[in-house]
Amino acid sequence: MIGIFWIYNSKIYFKTVKIDAVKVINGFIDSNFSHYQVWDEISLQNKDFYLYEYEEVPRGRVVYDVDNKQYIVYSNEDIINSNESKSFIINAFDLSSANVLFEYDAHYEIICNGHR
Repeated sequence: MIGIFWIYNSKIYFKTVKIDAVKVINGFIDSNFSHYQVWDEISLQNKDFYLYEYEEVPRGRVVYDVDNKQYIVYSNEDIINSNESKSFIINAFDLSSANVLFEYDAHYEIICNGHR
C-alpha cells in the first residue's frame, strides 16, 4: 500500500490506498491525498493533535517506484534513522515482504512557527 503517515509518541497515524487503485504517473504510483487534506481526519484519532498543525508532527509519504519494483518512504532524518519508526511504517503499509527504500526529504522536516 501507499499513502501518508504521521508518527507521534511511538504510534503511527496513516491513510493508505492499494497500489492497484491508483494509476502510474512518470513511473511512480502515489496517493492523491495530501497531509494538509487528511489532517482533520487524522487529528480526530489523538486528543493532543488539536495543539498542532499538520506540519508540526513528524510525517512522511510512501510511494511505489514501478521501474525498480520498490516502495520509497520519504520523511525527515529522525524517522528515516529510527528502527522503531521504520517498523511502524512497514507494518502499517503492509511492506514486510516488499523491497523498501527509506529516503530523506527536506519537505518533511518539522515546521514550528514557520521555521524548520
